[in-house]
Amino acid sequence: MYLITVARAVEDGRTGPVPMTAIAADLDVSVASANEMVRKLAGRDLLSYEPYRGVELTAAGNHVADRVLRIRRLWATFLAEHLGFGPSDADEQACQLEHVTTEAAADRLAGFLGDPEAGPLGRPIPRSTAPTTRPPSIRLADLGVGDDAEVVSIACPDRAREFLAKEGVVPGAHLSIAGVGASGLLVDLEGGPVHLNQELADTIEVRRH
Repeated sequence: MYLITVARAVEDGRTGPVPMTAIAADLDVSVASANEMVRKLAGRDLLSYEPYRGVELTAAGNHVADRVLRIRRLWATFLAEHLGFGPSDADEQACQLEHVTTEAAADRLAGFLGDPEAGPLGRPIPRSTAPTTRPPSIRLADLGVGDDAEVVSIACPDRAREFLAKEGVVPGAHLSIAGVGASGLLVDLEGGPVHLNQELADTIEVRRH
């Protein structure tokens, strides 16, 4: 539930670490309890924890959250479309089913439902993933001209992170390298080209397509 809470905050447009107070409030636990669990998840490389700032999902944590959200929203869709539950009730019931459903069963459920893209509450249904076949993440600065990649995580100060967000450089964004030079990288994004200096590019983790 901690990973899902962070993932949903990102879905809602949150950029940067999710504050511990927000996580504790969402899960109805004390901040001390949230801190304790977050440290355990960080030790398993599922969350990246920054004291006094909050947490972000690692690539591994994002995979786990996507897998659980996929199963939950597929079941919610089934309950809403075939058993007549309202969107909120369907989501609540699906929360119980997500813990006992294998990925193989989820894939069959998705096929039965026609591979829906969103659940009854309008939130996206993550696609099926195979982490063992996905390439590892690398620094953006290590890419070469012509390389295409997806942003996995960003670990820079708030001011730089705000600049990146305005330019469309956020986790999940797709980009390609248009140029590399002594001054940094020229990156093509959906909103247009962006120049990033070497220091900033070093803080961005990506995964090649």
